[in-house]
Amino acid sequence: MDCPALRCMRFRRERYSRTICRISGNGADTEDTATPGATGINVSGGDNGSGIPVAVITGTVIAGNTIQQETIGVATKTEALTAVHLNNFISLTTGVDNLDGGSVGAQLNWWGCSLGPAAPGCADASGTTVLFVPFLTSPF
Repeated sequence: MDCPALRCMRFRRERYSRTICRISGNGADTEDTATPGATGINVSGGDNGSGIPVAVITGTVIAGNTIQQETIGVATKTEALTAVHLNNFISLTTGVDNLDGGSVGAQLNWWGCSLGPAAPGCADASGTTVLFVPFLTSPF
C-alpha cells in the first residue's frame, strides 16, 4: 500500500477554525484492503480472503479534505455507517465507493460540479447505500 501524499493547512478566523487536507497521487491499495483504483482514503475492516470484512470499523468521520488525482476519493469496506461530509472531490471518477454492505452518509460534499454525483463532469457515487443528497453546489 502506498503512503498518501497528504498536506494539511489550518485556517483560523474569529470564532471559527478548520483544517483542510489535500490528498493526491496515491496508488491502488492491494492485498486484504484492495481497491479498484488509486484511492485517497480507504476505510477497511480487512478481508477474510473471500471479500468479507473481518472487522467492523465504527465511528468513522471523514471531513474537510480536498481529494484529487485519484480514481476513487473515499473507499469503504465495513458493515458499519461511515460519515463522509464536507470534502471536495476534484477530477475523480468516483467520489465515494462503498465496496461492502454498510451505509455511507456522503451528504454535503462537492462532487466536482454543481449538479452532483453522476452528472457530466462530476465524480460518481458507487456501490450500495451511498446517500449523497443534499450535495454542495460549489467547493467549500
